[in-house]
Amino acid sequence: MSSSRALGCERSPSPTTATSGPRSPPVRVQPALPRGLRCSDGPRSRVLERRPPRRHLRRRRPGRAAVLLQHGMPQCRMVAAHLEDGACEAGVLAFSRPRFGRSSWSEPSLASCSRDALEVAAALGVDTFAVLGISFGGPFAAATAAADPERVTAFGICVGIGPWRVLDADAPDLAAELDILALDDQGRTDEAAAAYRELMAGAFDDMLAKESNEELMVAFDAMVSPDGKRDVDWDAFAPPWRKRFARDVREALTTYDGMAHDNVAVGRDWDIHLTTIRQPTYLWYGADDDLLPIEHGRWWKEQLPHAQLTIRPGTGHGGAYFIHSAEMLRTLTDSA
Repeated sequence: MSSSRALGCERSPSPTTATSGPRSPPVRVQPALPRGLRCSDGPRSRVLERRPPRRHLRRRRPGRAAVLLQHGMPQCRMVAAHLEDGACEAGVLAFSRPRFGRSSWSEPSLASCSRDALEVAAALGVDTFAVLGISFGGPFAAATAAADPERVTAFGICVGIGPWRVLDADAPDLAAELDILALDDQGRTDEAAAAYRELMAGAFDDMLAKESNEELMVAFDAMVSPDGKRDVDWDAFAPPWRKRFARDVREALTTYDGMAHDNVAVGRDWDIHLTTIRQPTYLWYGADDDLLPIEHGRWWKEQLPHAQLTIRPGTGHGGAYFIHSAEMLRTLTDSA
């Protein structure tokens, strides 16, 4: 998608929420285990595993599922570090999809990434888990749920994108991307990926050139709020949180290959079957989302009639995730 629409879950809480700051105390990241895992399809995935604090382990319900996060853009495995305090009662893991951060390249494919997710979980000793897809991670989470309905116990999408070439085909700002994906339709995937890299460079080069993380956050704020209408007061988040978010963006955009991979994988015909998804399914969207039309949430509901669709009033794109992460993870783990 275009640079503003491709920002994953970076658009943040609505003004009414942001004025009072985050709902929970600043998050304290528990010891995380960054690992490089080789998947059978070839790519090496970088992983961040966030384990429950001791206080949560003491009250953890036996057999409660872990949650695997499929990150948005531009994000990577570090998305697990942005959760609200108290959101990790069951354990959370996230991995960087191909070419985000230091993960290696693979052919753009939803199905391939779902196999990577299952193998990452197995390598970490997680037999069953729920999956949550954030923004551009939504289709990848759906692919994971469809790939193994026995191991994936529940499935959620937070402000997740649908097949935008159908839903947003008339959007004038997406014409250039339609031309890029036409190359992929012709079997010229390498050219399509190269064109997406160039497009992303034009969007993110200046931001990534900022020396300090605070400068990057200011540039990021200007990117997601070009009209000056701020969707979040970033100062309401503690400095350690802001530093982690900036590190997430920098690691994700080590190259623009990951953005190219995901844009092609989601933009081409999907290689998964949504009809195999029978787990408890939840769809969370923001009524005031300026980045993703609510039609995407309604499309998912049409495809998955058993899903529970929640549209949060007064909530923007990122606020749907940052402010409600603990609630969503509890819903997913309670449904296991």
